[in-house]
Amino acid sequence: MRRRRQDFRNQMLSTFPHMHRELGLEGGLRKIGQTVRWWMEGAPGRLSRKRYVRLYEQGRFEEAAQALRQALEATPDDMQLMLQVAGLSRFGLLPLEEALPLLRRVATEARGASARQALIRMINLLWERKGADAAMEWLPFLVRADETTARVLLRAAALAHEAGETAEAFDLVARVGRNDPSALPSMGYVDLILAVADDGAADLPQAGRARAVAAHLSRFEGSFTRMIAGTAGHVAVVANGPSLEGQGLGRAIDSHRLVIRFNNHAATPGSADQGERTNIWFRPTEFTHVPMRATPAPELMALTGSNVRNRYSNGLQVLEPYVQAELPVELVPKEVYTRLFAALDASPSAGLIGLDWAQQAVGRKLSPAQVFGYSLGRNTSAVSHYYGKRHTSSRPSRHNWQAEHRLFQSLISEVISA
Repeated sequence: MRRRRQDFRNQMLSTFPHMHRELGLEGGLRKIGQTVRWWMEGAPGRLSRKRYVRLYEQGRFEEAAQALRQALEATPDDMQLMLQVAGLSRFGLLPLEEALPLLRRVATEARGASARQALIRMINLLWERKGADAAMEWLPFLVRADETTARVLLRAAALAHEAGETAEAFDLVARVGRNDPSALPSMGYVDLILAVADDGAADLPQAGRARAVAAHLSRFEGSFTRMIAGTAGHVAVVANGPSLEGQGLGRAIDSHRLVIRFNNHAATPGSADQGERTNIWFRPTEFTHVPMRATPAPELMALTGSNVRNRYSNGLQVLEPYVQAELPVELVPKEVYTRLFAALDASPSAGLIGLDWAQQAVGRKLSPAQVFGYSLGRNTSAVSHYYGKRHTSSRPSRHNWQAEHRLFQSLISEVISA
């Protein structure tokens, strides 16, 4: 009998080898058992799952998300499917308020890796979308006494610090120091590094670098608002959509006292459509997808990313190159992200961040004559259209383009055909 059980176990693991790797032996066997029971029950939702895969591969992500949700309706107790459906919220394909109950259920009812994965996802979503205080409710479940992973403990410490739970943050850093002291020198949470160093809670060799980053950022804090105020609102906000193609608006753009552009913009000397000037350049902190340009630096680089100093585990590392190159940089304020997350239920694009922040700085809605290159109505979750090209991704964009289009129209003094 024991030999037959062992043979069955070996056969199932050879059929589902990934289960062993992802969930461990016991978790893998438990998942296999769930799969077998699902088939014996008639495989409810199987057609919806197949449709989801087919639609996803075709880049029809909205329809794929609907098919996945239908599959969950057919099998409402499938914890792995709950995690998959909840993951749609990261791409603006599921409202956050629908994702959170799914994650809560997996976190409290599942076991092992699934529960831990749900906790981490839920904390990250809440921290990004609703702030540190909202995420703190679930922190005790994540950092139980048996948690020894330095990466998780340090992220928990950064969260606790921003939420004002300083003592708890320092205790978590101390746990890392005891369990894995080699992890502390590479920690990149800027504000946590500063707090720990100032308190003397741990000896961090990167503290001097973090102070240099903080001092550099303080030099330019408020620059965006001051620059726009200095123009009396005579500012052009230029996105990268194809609506500028062949329009010859380059001179009109450059005639403004201040020109704001985004990411891999197409402004070049002599460009009839795009113009040449860039005073403020919105770009991500990393250089992977938006490299630095050989042209002279603009007057200000506005760095996108929600709550970089507190939430970014590599915040120190990605900000240091700007300090070393003495580049003028300002982080997009956390309040801008909070406002846009609430309005979009998804991550905002750089173009919408810049438009919203500019409107706040001007103190009124911008006119259509100040806004160029927004073609949000042409985008879907699969395809983003840019000046002279289109980008098709193998996975959904994190931007909810339909919601962005609606919000864009509300930020302009007159409706623009986009």
